[in-house]
Amino acid sequence: MIVTTAEESRSLDRSVMEKYGLPEDVLMENAGASVVRLTEGAIRWAGASVTILCGTGNNGGDGMVTARYAAEAGAGVLILLMGNPAHMGQSAQHFRKAAEAMGIPVIPVSRADEAIPYLEKASIIVDALVGTGMKGTLGGEKAKIISAVNTCEAITISVDIPSGMSADTGRAEGPVIMADYTIALGTWKRGHVLYPGSEYSGKVLYSSIGIPDAARSGVLSSVSMTETEDVAAWLPIRSRISHKGENGSLGIFAGSSGMEGAGLLAAQGALYGGAGKVTLVTPEEPARELAGLIPEIMVTSLAGHTKMFCSSMAETAAEQADGFDAAAVGCGLGRSPETQKFVEIFLRLTETPLVVDADALYAVAALKLEPRDCPGHWIMTPHVGEFSRLCGCTGEEIEKNRIESARDYAQKHQVILVLKGAPTVTALPDGQAWLNSTGNPGMAAGGMGDTLTGITAALAGQGMKLPQAAAAAVYLHGLAADLLAEKTPVGFTASQVAEMIPRARYEVSRE
Repeated sequence: MIVTTAEESRSLDRSVMEKYGLPEDVLMENAGASVVRLTEGAIRWAGASVTILCGTGNNGGDGMVTARYAAEAGAGVLILLMGNPAHMGQSAQHFRKAAEAMGIPVIPVSRADEAIPYLEKASIIVDALVGTGMKGTLGGEKAKIISAVNTCEAITISVDIPSGMSADTGRAEGPVIMADYTIALGTWKRGHVLYPGSEYSGKVLYSSIGIPDAARSGVLSSVSMTETEDVAAWLPIRSRISHKGENGSLGIFAGSSGMEGAGLLAAQGALYGGAGKVTLVTPEEPARELAGLIPEIMVTSLAGHTKMFCSSMAETAAEQADGFDAAAVGCGLGRSPETQKFVEIFLRLTETPLVVDADALYAVAALKLEPRDCPGHWIMTPHVGEFSRLCGCTGEEIEKNRIESARDYAQKHQVILVLKGAPTVTALPDGQAWLNSTGNPGMAAGGMGDTLTGITAALAGQGMKLPQAAAAAVYLHGLAADLLAEKTPVGFTASQVAEMIPRARYEVSRE
């Protein structure tokens, strides 16, 4: 499932019409029909009072088609047309005449106060006012109508994107429709996924509108949604005769006195992520605290400083790491100069696939380590604050350009970068990126990142390719939290999420 900018979406439409001979009328017909078809399981159209708010662009043409299908479903329908009808394209004009031929009123409005009585009487409002072609900020009467729609109690459905929202960023400088449902046409748009567009869009339902898959793969961007079907195809299938040695031997280099729990959470994530053997490697004092707390996790210590990792441990740690199928480093290490030196030496020596997180990321940024100069293949898992230190941009700058920021860093430094947040972006060295669709606000709690680190290492250790291991770990982590949120929206813990990973993996495999 690809995710496009507005221009990429328009390029696709042009390509489909030119290469495949699908006329604009067909795409518009399919778009309008999908508004009713995709929502009829959740919305009762029969007997509903439906007001369809149309502009004079192609988005308004989609709304004209929707009117016919809503009427056929048994709704009472009227269309409010805002703008100069002379600006309507040929297809939109055609479908306006078809709606009028069915007896559906098309009422021209130029001011918000003319539209408000019709909006207030509606039980369903279809927003087809402004689509992906919006330039700048909506103002004047259109802005007033959007504000009026948002005060109505009707169910609101946006066609392609909520009017007033940027299709590329999800942001809005002026009023924007707060949709209950949005029907994404042809592709998902970046604005559907990026915050705050994900809030404006409500539940996003997707319609291919008849565009062949080959057309998408031929002309579109390298940004995709991670879907259940993807993860199901990526996850390794165990045979009946497999044993623990075949399912990944992992080393988790984590923890220090006072932050023992971070290492344990990462190791626990790896355990529930399906790793065959999990070894938590930590200094002596944390090792004494952690040994036996989870019997299935082996806890070992490194000779040297008893409370924290130090440079004298690094060579031994790197030798151990290269004996594992995959390893993780960073959770709860601390940020002392000695620990940072440990990280530097460890990363320069370790060749095994590595998940680099938390305090190891701090050391990479502080010491200006270049991942390309290190022998291992890295999956880096920063949140926005950590990424800000790595790339030198402010958190606000990153959030305004979350996808490109992650992609640029991954390409420049030749790493897999998992930029955590809403949404989490998994960016690859070749410029590809996956956006995650699972997860919820209940995950804003301590230890969630440590758990993700362990899950990611577990999947890498089970023989998955590192890009797929990273994207699948993010998806399963979020899905496990979604399963918990069905009963407890807020207040579940990182440990509970880890324990739910086997269930999430089962749910994915069932699809």
